[in-house]
Amino acid sequence: MGADMKKCVWLAMSLAVLLAGCDAARQVLAGMQKPSASLNGLSFGDITLDSATLLFDVEITNPYSVDLPLLNMDYAVASGQNKLFSGKADVASTIPANGSKVVALPATITYADLLKAFKGIRPGTSIPYSADLGLSFKAPAVGNVRVPLNRTGELTVPSMPGIDSIDWREMLLK
Repeated sequence: MGADMKKCVWLAMSLAVLLAGCDAARQVLAGMQKPSASLNGLSFGDITLDSATLLFDVEITNPYSVDLPLLNMDYAVASGQNKLFSGKADVASTIPANGSKVVALPATITYADLLKAFKGIRPGTSIPYSADLGLSFKAPAVGNVRVPLNRTGELTVPSMPGIDSIDWREMLLK
């Protein structure tokens, strides 16, 4: 066998070993545990004259022996056929090694969007919802991982903040 042929055989064997190694590595990584999350609740946070912030209370479990960085969240919330809102939020946080943490993940909705979706809706009305979330982590050895979540339930539309009464005499005397 000539020198060139030996080099080709050596290269082919090396490539076969490398590819087998990559496949084995993929199988090991595929069998690794991934972070898990459960959506515990949905509530209102800050309420302003034109918008409200929804807080998704998510319990995240980290199976790794190192802290797990939470990078961001994507979300889409609908009620029946009506898309209420969707977006992405940078929610940098860290989940402790071999532990869990409840994180309040914010999403903002404007009253104008809500009223478009539900013509004639009144504050205090309960509406059914379905929420689809995705949490993105930077997992060790695996890289970026997205964990999907979904939940359905009912949410009561809050009243817009207002002024109950004004004491004009008190304001004029100041």
